[in-house]
Amino acid sequence: MIKQIILAILALMPYVAKAQQIEYFNDLMPDMYNFAIYEPKGYDPVKSTDMPVVMFLHGRSMSIGLGGYRYGSITSIERGNDILQGQPALIVEPNAKAGEGWGSVKLHKVYEFLKAHYAFDHNRFYVIGMSMGGWGTLNYANKYPDEVAACVGIGGGCDAKTPCGLNQLPTWIIHAADDETTSVTNSDRVVEAMKKCGDTKLLKYSRLAEGGHSLIYYFDYWNLYQWLFKHSLKNRRFDTSVDFVADPQYRTNEQRYWLGGDGYEEHIAITQSELARIKARTPNSASGSASLAAATTTPVAQTPTTAAVNSSASTANKTSADKSSATSATKTSTSTATAKTNTTTTQSVSFDQLEAMVRARLAEMRQAEADANAAASKAKANVYIAKKGDTLKKIAKNHGLTLNQLREINGYPKNKKKVEPGEEVRIKQ
Repeated sequence: MIKQIILAILALMPYVAKAQQIEYFNDLMPDMYNFAIYEPKGYDPVKSTDMPVVMFLHGRSMSIGLGGYRYGSITSIERGNDILQGQPALIVEPNAKAGEGWGSVKLHKVYEFLKAHYAFDHNRFYVIGMSMGGWGTLNYANKYPDEVAACVGIGGGCDAKTPCGLNQLPTWIIHAADDETTSVTNSDRVVEAMKKCGDTKLLKYSRLAEGGHSLIYYFDYWNLYQWLFKHSLKNRRFDTSVDFVADPQYRTNEQRYWLGGDGYEEHIAITQSELARIKARTPNSASGSASLAAATTTPVAQTPTTAAVNSSASTANKTSADKSSATSATKTSTSTATAKTNTTTTQSVSFDQLEAMVRARLAEMRQAEADANAAASKAKANVYIAKKGDTLKKIAKNHGLTLNQLREINGYPKNKKKVEPGEEVRIKQ
């Protein structure tokens, strides 16, 4: 029991466990999309000012929490695809409700929230998306070209008649000529309109002969993200050393622990109390850009350990901990010093209180592991990994389905026949 208690205490301490995690912000803030944030192992929301950010915008058929078909960057990591290849990055995935579409101003509020309360490199913010998300990507980059270092819009278009903002940043547009859901003429029009704006040296248009509207596998290619990370606001050029369309690179992480890598992973639903703690957090200045923290709040880099202890301790102990944290935050010392102060505060909690906290944490860990294993088993049973020579018709026949049933389960268009090796095909709902 002592060993388990020690391990659970370590799991409660940030800057020690440094686990990767996904935070979910649902129905907490008005006039802002719900969103999820993937944080890599070792990420520090105050100090990691060198971290790039990728914003992924989904299409109409998928949204987190709406039961649609999931795909995209975070989903790819969850399935064991090694898309970051040693370059840690934050991934933010906003969630548009069915029929809502993407609004650039509303998306920008997500960006401003990140900038105010999460450390990252403000010169390396990227936007990618497909279908409705492809439209959202180009609309956003066109409206905020001074913030987006590079963008990739797949199977979409752009609402602006003169999208001259796209001429200011590396823009890669991908569309299949046989797309029956969103006509390729939408992307053709964007490219022609950009030419009227002037120089298009920062544009690449991959007009594919085939592929239909099912190009979701691009988000599994690690060199798509490698291409993004080649760009920065400080260096406005289109990198030609990486071509994820002509030479797609797909790698899996066989050593993953559910969410990739070897670290403990958490799915965290942010509550109002946790939101208040995040809003009180002011990251270090990133790339010379000023932070956007709320002026009425004294910035305190309070750790989850302190928050957990405060919820269990008396009002007197909570006040003492807050004063101690606030004093540490005003100094120029690192967050390690703040962590030490908060750790000292935890000693005022009785052993019975600490043991109760640890027991609860152990139960959460065991349940999370059980849920993850169950989900992994179910996902594995319901998904077939396409091999070389496979077609949708062949896969359907081998699994007792009609071709139309298989298309319906996966949300494929009626004309889709081919599958790529390594593509995941659902064989059950």
